[in-house]
Amino acid sequence: PHGDCPMSTLSVDTIQGKTTAGTVQMPSGSVIQVVNTNSTLQRSTTSTSDVDTGITLDITPKFATSKLYFLFSARIYNNGGGHEYFIKIKDGSTTIGGGATLFDGGDRMAESCTFQAFHTPNTTSTKTYKITHSVSGGTGYINVQSATDFAMHFTIMEIAQ
Repeated sequence: PHGDCPMSTLSVDTIQGKTTAGTVQMPSGSVIQVVNTNSTLQRSTTSTSDVDTGITLDITPKFATSKLYFLFSARIYNNGGGHEYFIKIKDGSTTIGGGATLFDGGDRMAESCTFQAFHTPNTTSTKTYKITHSVSGGTGYINVQSATDFAMHFTIMEIAQ
């Protein structure tokens, strides 16, 4: 408290927009919403072009000016010596972000692939983001070996700007 100003407490159960319930503009940097999915289902490809994994996530941004923050993690593996396995987040055919692993011909081991990305969708319409994968050769796998010890996680956070 400053000087003779009394302390005040504001207690509320709900903050609602004046005209529409979901339109309260939060301060820049605030997380507005989080959507996520996870899976232990093994997926694989031998394609050298990006193909859908079947992993998708929908989000309906509350504000067109928001940034979306993407997080992806999975255990991945390529069984072909000297070949890479690529994972990408896509908005239609546009790549938002991605990661890769390389099997160098030595010990074969699954690696943790974790990456992050940002995207400004400039819309309040529902967006569907998908995970694609491809290889430079060999066969690439998501959730290889015991799928229960490292599940795939895909998360999107809407951040106020």
